[in-house]
Amino acid sequence: MKILKLILLFLTINLFISCANNLKKNQIKSNYETTSDFGRFLSSRYSLNKGDNDSASKIISKSKNLHLDLDLAEMNFTSYLINGNFKEANEFKLIAPITLNKLPMYHLPDFVINLKNGNFKISKDFNFMKNQLPGFRIIFEKLNYFELIKTKNLDNFNKDKSNIFNLLIFENTKIENQIYLNMPKNNLSLIENILYLKYLYRKYPKKFQEEINNFSLNFNFDIKFLELYFEKINTIKSKPNHKYIFANLFSYLSFLLSSEKNIPNSYLKILNEISYYLDPSIGNSNYYLAQVYSNEKNFQIALNKLNRIEKDSLMFLNSKIKRYEILKIIDQNKSNLLLKSIKKQYPENSKVMLLIANNYRSENKCNKAIKIYDKLIQKNSDTQELSFYKAICLEKLNQWEGSKKLLKYLLSSNPNNAYILNYLSYSMAIRNEDLLTAKKLITKALKLEKNNGYFLDTLGWIQFKLNDIENAIRTIQLAIEKEPNNSEIIDHLGDIYYKVGRTKEAIFEWNRALIGNADNKLKKDIKSKLKKINE
Repeated sequence: MKILKLILLFLTINLFISCANNLKKNQIKSNYETTSDFGRFLSSRYSLNKGDNDSASKIISKSKNLHLDLDLAEMNFTSYLINGNFKEANEFKLIAPITLNKLPMYHLPDFVINLKNGNFKISKDFNFMKNQLPGFRIIFEKLNYFELIKTKNLDNFNKDKSNIFNLLIFENTKIENQIYLNMPKNNLSLIENILYLKYLYRKYPKKFQEEINNFSLNFNFDIKFLELYFEKINTIKSKPNHKYIFANLFSYLSFLLSSEKNIPNSYLKILNEISYYLDPSIGNSNYYLAQVYSNEKNFQIALNKLNRIEKDSLMFLNSKIKRYEILKIIDQNKSNLLLKSIKKQYPENSKVMLLIANNYRSENKCNKAIKIYDKLIQKNSDTQELSFYKAICLEKLNQWEGSKKLLKYLLSSNPNNAYILNYLSYSMAIRNEDLLTAKKLITKALKLEKNNGYFLDTLGWIQFKLNDIENAIRTIQLAIEKEPNNSEIIDHLGDIYYKVGRTKEAIFEWNRALIGNADNKLKKDIKSKLKKINE
C-alpha cells in the first residue's frame, strides 16, 4: 500500500471519480474496482478529500481486510474521528493493525472519553498528543489547572496568565478575583465574549448590562434577543462544569487554528466534534462545522450539523440564518419558506431584518430594502455597512446623485474601505463619468486588495473606456483567473473583444458567460447580443 500512495500522486481527478463509481465501464483491470481494497482506497481517499466523510466510512467499511491493511485502517480510524464517533474509533483499535498506534491521534478517543468522564490524569500516551497535535498544549495546560484545584495548590498558578477559560476554571477559588482583574476584556472572539457575558451575569450584574450592549454592536446580536436569552437560561447562574469549559475551548481552538495555512479542515472538524461530544448544548461547534462543510460545498452535511443546534442555544437563530443561506443555493423553494418562518418568528430582530433587506436587494426590490435599511440605521450606532447597502439600492433605482453623495460621505469617514471605493468607481465608469477619477479610486482599492477579481474587472472596464485596450484585455483576463465562474466579468471581456473586431473570441466568451453564474437578466442580454451577430 505504500507503493499505492506514491501512485496516487500521479493519478488524475477523473481516475478518482471513476473509482468511486462503476469501474467496469472503464478499461481498468478488475483489481482497481471498488470491490477491491485498492478501489476502496482510491474512492474513500477521494471522498475524504472532498470532505464527504460519511461516504468514505461507508466505502471503507465494506472491506474485510481492515485488520490487515494499514492504509485502509488509518482512513477508517480517521473517518471515525472526523464524524465524532469516538467510541467506535476506540473499539476499532482492538482489531486494527498494531502499527496504527504510530498515528498522532491514536490515543485521542481514549483521551476524549476520559475527559468527558472527568478523568484528568495525563498518561504518557496522552503526553505524546500534547507534542504532536496543534493546540493540545493549551488543553493539557487547562487539565493541569483542574489538578491544582483538586490538590488546593493554587500558589503555583501564574496569575498573569489570565483569560476567560482560566477565569472559569478558577471561579469560586481564592485567586478568582486576581485572574478577573488581569484578564484582557477587549478584542475577544465570539466564544470568549459569550463566556465572559455569562460570567458577568453571575458575578457582576451592572457590568453585564454595559457589556451586553457592546456585544450586541460588535457581533450584530439584537439587544432584546440577548436580554430574553439571558432571562430564560437558568444554567448560567452557577459555575460551569469541566465538560462545558472544555467543549468551548476545543471549539475556540478550531477558530484560532482556522487562520493557519497548514491546518486541514479535517482537523478543525475533529476539534468541533470533540466539543459537541463533550457538551451537545454548545451551539458554536456545530455552527463552525456547518461553515466548514458548506465552504467545501458539502451542503447536506452542513445542514445536518445545523440540525444538532438546540433551540435554547444562543447560536440557534444564527443556525437558522445559515440554513437559509445554504438552502438558497440548493433549494430556492425551501429557502423562501424558511425565510418566511424566520421573519414570522423574529419580526423585529435586527439580524433578521438585515437578512430580509439584503434578500430584497439581491432580488432588485430596492424600495422595500431601503425602508428596512432606514429602520436599522435608526436603531444602530454603527451604520456604515447599512448606509453602503442603501447607497447600492439607490444606484440600482437610478437615483445616482443620492447614491454618489452617500458613497462619498462614507469614504470621508473611512477612506480605505476598498469595497466602497470599488462600487463608486464602477458606478462612475458605467456612466462614463469622470473616468480618470474613477481610475484613481479603483487603483487605491487594488492597493488595499490587489488580488480581488471584482476590483480588477472594474479597472479593466475603465481602461477599456479610456481606450487602453491591450491593458484592459490583460486586466480582465486576470480578473477571470481570480473569478473563473463570474459571468459578468466574462461578459465584459466578450464586449471588449467585440468592440475591437475580435468577433469569434467575443462569441466564445459570451457562450462561456452563459455557463457561469449569470442571472436571468444577464443571460437575456448575452443571448440578445449573440442573436444580433447571427442575423
